[in-house]
Amino acid sequence: MHMDSEAVTKRRHQLNGPMPLQRDKPYHFAPREGVSLKGLRFGRLLTFHRTAVLSGVLLVLYNEVLVYYINKTSWELPPGFSQSREDDKIVRLVIAGDPQIQGYQYEAPGLVGWLTRWDSDRYLRMTFSLLYDTVRPDAVIFMGDLLDEGSVASDVEYSVYVQRFYQIFHVSAGTKLILLAGDNDIGGEGSDMITQEKMQRFQENFAPLDEVVRVKNVDFLKVNLVTPYQHAPAVPRTRLMSQLSAPVRVLLSHVTLNAALLQTAATILGSFRPQYAFSAHFHKYGKATYNITRIMKSAGLPYSADMGKTQPVTQEYQVPTCSYRMGTPEIGYMVVTIDPAGEMSTSVVWLPRRYVYLGVYVLYLILVTLGWLVQRVCRPSSRQHHTTR
Repeated sequence: MHMDSEAVTKRRHQLNGPMPLQRDKPYHFAPREGVSLKGLRFGRLLTFHRTAVLSGVLLVLYNEVLVYYINKTSWELPPGFSQSREDDKIVRLVIAGDPQIQGYQYEAPGLVGWLTRWDSDRYLRMTFSLLYDTVRPDAVIFMGDLLDEGSVASDVEYSVYVQRFYQIFHVSAGTKLILLAGDNDIGGEGSDMITQEKMQRFQENFAPLDEVVRVKNVDFLKVNLVTPYQHAPAVPRTRLMSQLSAPVRVLLSHVTLNAALLQTAATILGSFRPQYAFSAHFHKYGKATYNITRIMKSAGLPYSADMGKTQPVTQEYQVPTCSYRMGTPEIGYMVVTIDPAGEMSTSVVWLPRRYVYLGVYVLYLILVTLGWLVQRVCRPSSRQHHTTR
């Protein structure tokens, strides 16, 4: 009993005494810690991917939808658009220049060509429909060059062209659609000659080349003048003059009068004496004023004594292009009102610069690619976190 008691006491002293020192051993990561590092790297990569995708979605939403509505807030419409429409005699117009819907021969083949046509069509459709719904015009006027390849397109291509045009620029039955031909539609510039077949095809699918269209108290007089170098067109002046009855006359021609041959401009102005004129062709906005009597005198054409006394004047407005594919920085539509007294108010609705936003897409792709490369190059290797046993 006494020996057993001493053994127990000795064992207790050993248990309560200091622990023997052990030699330090190198520390090793457990396998599960290596998996944790891989998970951390994967999480960082996943966060980058999510950020890139979210940024891309927001960018597309802004570029393809929001930018058009933000741009709308900058539009300044003539005062006539804010008045009541009931029993209204004010003429409200939307005038478009050179939409030149892209074709199939000059565009890139395959998917690239399809994509460029789709983007151009969508831009035209978005901007026009937003303006049309806002303005609710009495008439929409297209100043020629409806199609980019209209004068060279095959019959099959032309048929598709026509369908696309009316799908892009859809107007209600209560709105008059006034369509002019341009050199891209029927030829007339350079070696692309005007032919009877081209003119006939345009008239069958769109509208007559020369006609008078009455909208309330205004006569819109279409004259087939498509290039600056075209001599006096074979305008059926007698027939057109017999159709003029409104107190206000507006001349419509594809090319500007100040760019036309003097004899041509004098013949047209002296025959119809319009108060106003609209043209396009050069893809930019401009204004000019013509003293009809002086122009006829300079051209050597006779004029009446009444014209010598009254000195009638024509104000011409050059309509900018509404298509970003024309390469000009300023893109827009003209919005016009003409009151019963013949007073005209105009404004230009400028549109978003599409090429800027397409460039933002390119910049976004470059930044995402660089970010992905940085993630690949700079991420830590799992071997750097292990020590050889």
